[in-house]
Amino acid sequence: MNEQRVSQSMPLTITTRDGRTLRVRSLAAADAELLERMFYRLSPESIYRRFFIAAEHASPELVHKSAQRLAAINPRREVALVALADEHGREEAIAVARFARLPHNPKVAEASILVRDDYHRTGVGRKMLELLLAEARTANLDRLIFLTHADNTAMIRLATGLGLPFHGRHADGLYEIHLLLQPQATPEFEFVGIARG
Repeated sequence: MNEQRVSQSMPLTITTRDGRTLRVRSLAAADAELLERMFYRLSPESIYRRFFIAAEHASPELVHKSAQRLAAINPRREVALVALADEHGREEAIAVARFARLPHNPKVAEASILVRDDYHRTGVGRKMLELLLAEARTANLDRLIFLTHADNTAMIRLATGLGLPFHGRHADGLYEIHLLLQPQATPEFEFVGIARG
């Protein structure tokens, strides 16, 4: 597994399965415009799966404010990586992987990955997850939690297919996945309630 670290000043280069080259670096507040442009390149399905809202409910004002908020990283709590490509003479965001420590448990973080649709099935998601895991280990996290739709089989396969121990729970159309980064880590499900019978 890739244990390289990413920084703002020293980006890494990754290559997709189809031979495209991307630079990966830490996300910065100045990248809000990149995130906003990336949003408008996503399919309605990708918007729904990542942001849990219908695309038609994402007004330009909401997209702008959300991009500003997502680019404003608190380095004590969060890590965010962005994969970039040069397209038509300017830099564009292709994928973002991030985690944010839970306020009540700083050894655990909620994580997410978003890959632009035209880069699906090229290996970018897996490479971004591997880089995010290296950041999580450096941050001494015990667990990463991914919350996704229960029918999002691509995300579930990605998160559970790395050879790491994991626990998962389905409820109410969602799937909560805990990747255990430390041998002693145990899951405490944060988002998906326990079904009572």
